[in-house]
Amino acid sequence: MSALDFVMEGWGKLRRFYLVRFRKSYVKKMHGLRRGQCLRCGACCSITIKCPHLKDGNRCSIYEHRYEQCRLFPIDPRDLRGRFSACGFKFVIPEPETSDTARESLGEA
Repeated sequence: MSALDFVMEGWGKLRRFYLVRFRKSYVKKMHGLRRGQCLRCGACCSITIKCPHLKDGNRCSIYEHRYEQCRLFPIDPRDLRGRFSACGFKFVIPEPETSDTARESLGEA
């Protein structure tokens, strides 16, 4: 891992910590847009450092009681960049309404 990758992963870890603690409404909104399931591959458990709860076969030894930031990973599409692109989770982000779609929804088209 390059120094830049290490810094970016560390920044992501800090961002997620902040979001989970102080932006709960954002996390809840994004969780509602998240689809899929954890593949239990362990990739997210090795961000910057390997989690001490990650055991043989990349299995979490406390999976049913894991930390909040672990349960909520990925929080938003930014968390699926790079080596997490094969994650079992995806996000369904609604298209922003344009003036044409707004008129259509109001029956004005």
